[in-house]
Amino acid sequence: MTLQYALVDVFTTTRFHGNPLAIVRVPAAQRASLAQETKQKIATEFNLSETVFLHEPPTEKPLSAGSVAIDIFTPKCEIPFAGHPTIGTACYILTQSSTNSLKELVTKAGAIPITRDSQTGLVGASIPFAYHEHQVPVQSGLVITGSAPVISIVKGLSFVLAQLPDLEALNGVSGALLKDCFTSEHLDEGWNEGPTGTKYFVDLGRDEQGCRQLRTRMFIGWEDPGTGSASSALACYLALKEAKELGTGPFHYHIVQGVEMGRRNDIYVTVERNESRDQISDVLLRGTAVLVGEGQIML
Repeated sequence: MTLQYALVDVFTTTRFHGNPLAIVRVPAAQRASLAQETKQKIATEFNLSETVFLHEPPTEKPLSAGSVAIDIFTPKCEIPFAGHPTIGTACYILTQSSTNSLKELVTKAGAIPITRDSQTGLVGASIPFAYHEHQVPVQSGLVITGSAPVISIVKGLSFVLAQLPDLEALNGVSGALLKDCFTSEHLDEGWNEGPTGTKYFVDLGRDEQGCRQLRTRMFIGWEDPGTGSASSALACYLALKEAKELGTGPFHYHIVQGVEMGRRNDIYVTVERNESRDQISDVLLRGTAVLVGEGQIML
């Protein structure tokens, strides 16, 4: 069996910046025979932060038509959702067709509606979420308040959100606050599964349009250049901290990650709250991607 793949850089329009992503195209006729164990081996071979397996529709249907299913793997495990694979795959599919007929990507975390802004070119994903703040924070002298909350954006994907005082402190971090990203000691009962990364962030204030500017780094056993899921978790956390008199939103965040690695990512997240201002009602993740190369992998 031979499978075609593409390499794209996500959250950037410049090749060799952003976060690289492998997209392996799985023809409909081969979907049943490609085992999840084999997908894991392929993801380990690419050794990128994530590899997507794009399940192509039957040949009589265009790739960009309607709904397309994907699986997402890290080099270690399958995960239900991740931001940069979702944006990267959506951008890739849209560039393969002259139409904008892609409506959604279907992940293990649920269906993700896809849009594209005709003015900015940003591709948007209304991400599935099950926002949850865990009861036990992570204690650390690095962070401003002495402890960092642990947030799940979906069950099975969690992040320690560690606010640092300035960019100098951000530049000085060298690893996650949790030595074992698969530890469950800070996760509530019923949520204690999947990896937990550390998202360091520095708040740079708002721009003239009211968009909050943040510089970040993310570690999950390794440093990840650009993390849409962690950025979404961070934006949700910050949106719930906004004053109640500001209403339901929308609240806009521009999150820059990967600068210290020489791979700047520009990640945009818009969050809306419910009428009570105490829960998240909608999360829109936006970004771009650029094709780097194509090839085939032999099984």
